[in-house]
Amino acid sequence: MSTPKPIGYWFKHIDNTLEANFAALLATEGLLRRHWQIVHTLSGGPLDAAGLDVALAPFLNAQEPTAAPYVGALVDRGWVAPADAGTCALTPEGVEAHAKLLERIQIQRAAVTAGLTDDDYRTLLDLLQRVSANVDAFASTLR
Repeated sequence: MSTPKPIGYWFKHIDNTLEANFAALLATEGLLRRHWQIVHTLSGGPLDAAGLDVALAPFLNAQEPTAAPYVGALVDRGWVAPADAGTCALTPEGVEAHAKLLERIQIQRAAVTAGLTDDDYRTLLDLLQRVSANVDAFASTLR
C-alpha cells in the first residue's frame, strides 16, 4: 500500500493544473491571464491606468509593474477604448467578449467542483483558509 501524498503535493498539483487549464482556455482567444483580469475588471466600469494598476496590484511585480501594455493590446483588439477623464472602458465588443469568456470560465469552474455539494465546497474553503492562516502564522515564527 502506498503512502498518501502530502498536502503540499496536492496544493502544487491543483495550482499548476488550474493555471494550465485557465491559460489554455484563454489561449483559444489569443489572451493571457492579465488580459482577462483587465477585461473582467473593466466589466465593473471605467478606470484610469492607476486604478487598473491598483486593482491588479496583487498580480503585478517588479518585472511587470503595470497593466498598461496589456491595455494597449486590448485597445488594438477593439475591446477597450478611451473614455471620459482619462479612463478606459470596455467597448460593446469588449462587453460581448467578456460575457462569452465569463461563461466559458464559469463552466471550467463548475467542472473543478463537480461532485461537491454546497456544504462540501464551504467546508473545503473553510479548511483551506485555516491551513492558509496556519502557514502564515508559522512563517511569522521563522522571521
